Amino acid sequence: MIVKFEDFEKTSENYRSFRFFLFHGQNYGKVSECADLIKNFEDVKKNFDVINLFSDDIKKENLSKIFLESSTPNIFGSKTFLCFHLSSEKISKEIISIISKETNRDLIVVLKSYQLSPRSSLRSFFENNNDSISVACYEEDEREKRKYIDNFLKNEGLKVSESLIDLLSNNLSNQRLEIKSELEKMIVLYKSAPVEKSKQSSLSFISESLDNDDTRFIFSLVSKEKNGFVENYNKFTDYGSDNIRLITYLLEHFFRLLAVKIKIMEGIDISIAIKQLRPPIFFKNLPEFKKQINMFSTDELKLVIKKLFISKHEFISGRWASSSTFMLNLLLFLSSRFSLRNS
Repeated sequence: MIVKFEDFEKTSENYRSFRFFLFHGQNYGKVSECADLIKNFEDVKKNFDVINLFSDDIKKENLSKIFLESSTPNIFGSKTFLCFHLSSEKISKEIISIISKETNRDLIVVLKSYQLSPRSSLRSFFENNNDSISVACYEEDEREKRKYIDNFLKNEGLKVSESLIDLLSNNLSNQRLEIKSELEKMIVLYKSAPVEKSKQSSLSFISESLDNDDTRFIFSLVSKEKNGFVENYNKFTDYGSDNIRLITYLLEHFFRLLAVKIKIMEGIDISIAIKQLRPPIFFKNLPEFKKQINMFSTDELKLVIKKLFISKHEFISGRWASSSTFMLNLLLFLSSRFSLRNS
C-alpha cells in the first residue's frame, strides 16, 4: 500500500497494525525518520528488540534463518524488530518470498533504502500488497523545509525571525540529513555562548555565514580566485582603509585550516576534524574548505600566518609602507608565487 510521507509523518500510529514497511528515496533523512517513528511506538519500545541488518553483510542462504530465529521472543521475552539497511536489491527476491509467506504477527520488518526505480520488484511488492506500507521519501520542498527548520529550532527553545528562517531555507540543501546536521551545528554554537549577548552574536554569525559577501570573499581569496578581486577588496576594506579587518578574517581562516591539517596528521578523519571547528563550517562551504586543506602544506599555512601577523603588526605600529607591503604579499599569494622559496 502506498502512503505519502506527509500522511505517514502526521498519523504514523494509524499504521501500527501493519508489520512490513518499505521506506525509500533520495532523501535518506526522511527514510530514517520514518523508521524511527515505527521504533518509537510505545508498545514497540517496550516489547521489541531492534536488530539492524545490512544487505552487504547478509548471504541469501542465511536470510531464512534470520527470519526463523526472529519468529519467537528471545530469552528476555522481547519480540523482534528487523530493520534492513539496503544498499542494493540483491536479496530482494528472497525478502519478498519470505515476507509473502510470513504469518507471525509479532514480527516487524522495516526496509530502508535509497531511491528504488518504479520497476523495482521490491517497490512493486510493497506498493501492491495491502498488508505492507510503502513510503517514498523525496527531497524537501520549500514548505517542508521551512516547517522542519522552524520546528527543529522551536524544539531547541530557540525563537528566530521569519527572515532568518527564510535565510536558512534558501541556503540549506534539500536533504533532511544535511539540514539536520547544519541546524545541530548552529544549536551547539548558540548554546555554547555563555550569556544572552553572546547568544545573539551567535545568531548574527549564522546570518552572516549564510548570507554574507564577506565570507564568500575570504573563501575566494584563500582559493586564489582573481575574478572580481578589486571590486570585492574595495568593498571589504572600504577602499583599503581597513586592511586590518581583512587580515583578521584571513588569519582566522588560515588558523582553522591549520588546525584541521594538524588533526589529520594526528590520524583524525578530515570530516571529524572539520566538525570539531567552532564556529562550524556551513555545508555550502564544505567542498571548497576541504579543497583548501589539500592546497597547502602545514609549513605553507604557517608561513602565510606568519606573514599576516607581520602585516598586522606593521599596520598597528603605523609603518608607512605597511599597506603596500601587505598588498604585494597578497598579490603574490593570488598569483601562486607566494611560497616557502619566496619567504
